[in-house]
Amino acid sequence: MSNWLSREIKHILPTFDLHAIRTVLVTFDPWRHDSRATRDFLHIITDDSVAKYYPKMFVKPTIKSDLSEPIITVEFIDASKAIFKASKLTTLDIFTKLKPLCINKAPPP
Repeated sequence: MSNWLSREIKHILPTFDLHAIRTVLVTFDPWRHDSRATRDFLHIITDDSVAKYYPKMFVKPTIKSDLSEPIITVEFIDASKAIFKASKLTTLDIFTKLKPLCINKAPPP
């Protein structure tokens, strides 16, 4: 991940409330050139600091070797799902699209 992208994501990540997420399924083929954003996303959400604040969020990576498109499936606490076909998205795009969904589905305080 480039330095500017890393800085942007570290800036935006503290504004997230991931309590609305129940499950994140990350599926990618590491041999595809367009799976980099998906791998970076997986690396960020499985970081110890994120796991510490969101212990109920289950993250399941699936690594395939069939040249399939990278897909991120997010299941929320209300059982609705969001599917990101990440072949043409950057890591920042994924987080930017995920943020309003998390805000709309956030549990009441």
